Amino acid sequence: MGRRTIVLVIALLLAVVSGFAIWRYLSSVESDIRADIAEVRVYRTTETIAAGTPGSEAKGLIEEGFALRESVVFEDSTVLCLGPSPANEGGNPNEVDCVENPRDLNATLDGNVAAGPITAKQVITTDQWVSPAEIANISLSESLEQGKVALAFRPDEVSAVGGFIRPGDRINLIASSSVQISAFLSVLEDPLLRDLLLGGAFASGSEEFDPEEDTIAAIASTFPGSMDFLQTFMQDVEVIAVGLDTLPSRIPTGLTPQGSQIIVLHVTPQQAELIQFAKEYASVSTMLLPADVPYTPFDSDGIIVDDLFSLVDRIKAQVEDTLGGTGN
Repeated sequence: MGRRTIVLVIALLLAVVSGFAIWRYLSSVESDIRADIAEVRVYRTTETIAAGTPGSEAKGLIEEGFALRESVVFEDSTVLCLGPSPANEGGNPNEVDCVENPRDLNATLDGNVAAGPITAKQVITTDQWVSPAEIANISLSESLEQGKVALAFRPDEVSAVGGFIRPGDRINLIASSSVQISAFLSVLEDPLLRDLLLGGAFASGSEEFDPEEDTIAAIASTFPGSMDFLQTFMQDVEVIAVGLDTLPSRIPTGLTPQGSQIIVLHVTPQQAELIQFAKEYASVSTMLLPADVPYTPFDSDGIIVDDLFSLVDRIKAQVEDTLGGTGN
C-alpha cells in the first residue's frame, strides 16, 4: 500500500471520527434544547369568546392544545394544565408535569362567565372566569358625567308611562298641583292691606274710598280659593336606572312593563333641587321621548283649569258686566 493510500485512509478515518463527534455534540445540544422546551397539555379557545359568555356556552369553543412548560408551570400559575405532552411523557415527570396547576375545566366553567373577551387560540386560565355577580359589580357612579348627579324618585305605574321606561331613555317631567290663592285674594279684598302690601296699581287712590265701589275687591271675590295648575318643568332628562336595570348592567326585559319602580335620573345639581322641590309640593309624572330623534325644547306656559273649562273667561265677562253697570 502506497503512502498516498495510507494518508487517504487516515484522513477518512479522522473525518469519520470528527463527524461522529460532531453528531454526538449536536445530539446532546438538541437534547438540552428539547429539555428546555418541554411541552405540556393545556386548553385553548378555538374562537373568540365574548365577555359575559356563560361557561356552559363557551365549553364548545375550547379544546386541548399544547404550550411550552415554562409558559405554564410557574409559581401561582392559573393556567389549566393536563400534564406533559405525549412527546415528553417518557421523560422525568417531575421536570415536565404540572401537578401544581389547576386542571379541572368543568370546575372552572360551571356557573361562571367570561370576565372579558378571550381571543382565539388563547390558553385558558381560571382567572378568566368569574361569577355573574362579580362581572355585574359595577358602580352606578361610573356612569355619571362630571358636573352631574343621580337623583331617584318613584312615580306610580301610570305616571311612569305604564312601567315602560328603561335605562337610556329620555323623558320630560310634568308637575301638577293645586295652588292656594285664598290668602292673596284676602289681601285684594281688604283695601287697607292692599294699599299697605301691594300699593301702586292696587291702591285705592282716594281717602274718601267707598267700599261698595271697590272694583278690585269685587273681582277678587269671584275667584276660587285655589287653582289647579300643571306645567312641564324639565325636558329631555336621561334615565340611567329603573329598579335593578341600569345602564352599566342591563336586564333583558324587552317590552315587559316593570310596574312601579324607582327611576334614577342623570341631572345637574340645580335640576336635582328643582325635581326634589316638585316632589315635595306637587305630583310629578313623566313623558317618554322618542329614541334616536333630536329633541326640540318648547316653552311651557303651563295649563290651568280655565284652559279646560273657560273659568277665567266667565270671570272676565262677569267683571266687564260689573264695570259696565257702574259706568266705569
